[in-house]
Amino acid sequence: MEHGAPEDLLNASIYFDLRPLAGNSALAEPLRGLLAERAPQLPRFMKQLAMNALEHRAPLNWRGGIDTRSVDGCASIDLKLQGTAIFVDVARLYALAHGSSATGTRARLEAAAQALGVGAREGEAWVAAFEFLQLLRLQVQLDPGRPPSLPATHGNANLVDVGALNDIDRRMLKESLRAARTLQQRLELDYAR
Repeated sequence: MEHGAPEDLLNASIYFDLRPLAGNSALAEPLRGLLAERAPQLPRFMKQLAMNALEHRAPLNWRGGIDTRSVDGCASIDLKLQGTAIFVDVARLYALAHGSSATGTRARLEAAAQALGVGAREGEAWVAAFEFLQLLRLQVQLDPGRPPSLPATHGNANLVDVGALNDIDRRMLKESLRAARTLQQRLELDYAR
């Protein structure tokens, strides 16, 4: 954290999400406490985490429509890179910034909303948007009718053909991406100046 090299940011994702899996889980608590205490004291590192979280933007165009890219003739977006990862990165950063020991994204978003003093409805919208994107990712990955060329050709099982979504899912996707964009804008105001 103190050196701030690019590989440190990658490690941060792993270390800050630590969860004990077996054995004496109490052994992880001092490490979690140290991370929660030390990270907010390193503004340079926090800014680097913020810049990393802002690297991939929510795929919305200037009119608020979903900005897709053509993959095998399908108007697609990457639900992980352009969706859920935004929520995960922002939630992780705010958890660190406010000394939260929460490790799951939902819990981190709830803690961030409380720490930032946002209204309950806005915090709930963050969680709902994240969970919708996760659900859509799972549906796409489990869809037996999914064209096998997308994951095989592109190595990405997180691509969704936006044009193939029903109207409700497309609207929910757009609103979820708006919530991601709003979170990124908040992050920019807090850290990218």
